[in-house]
Amino acid sequence: MTQVLADAYRCEAAIEDADALMAAAIAGAAAVGATVVGESTVRYVPHGLTIAVFLAESHIVLTTWPEHRLLLIDTLLCNPEMDPDVAIDEIVRRLCPAGEVVRQRIPRRIADGPNG
Repeated sequence: MTQVLADAYRCEAAIEDADALMAAAIAGAAAVGATVVGESTVRYVPHGLTIAVFLAESHIVLTTWPEHRLLLIDTLLCNPEMDPDVAIDEIVRRLCPAGEVVRQRIPRRIADGPNG
């Protein structure tokens, strides 16, 4: 399993809209066939948002820095049939279509310890 983190630069003003963020995250989940089991939104003062979509297969979390037009995307999908890049592509298409995206892949190993 791989957790994919993406930094999306030069995003649209929609990253300041909690409903638009949630819709994008849910669309990302739908794009891979994931099942949404919960949602949460936190608005920061003076600006910025974090929204989390909890999935039967794990999560998609979006965090914004609107003053930098920056969106951070965290995807973890426990179903190996689901491609986190597909979810990220859908989110970016909706919120940062003209932006640049940098991705980091973090291999995750589900085990009782680091060596077993």
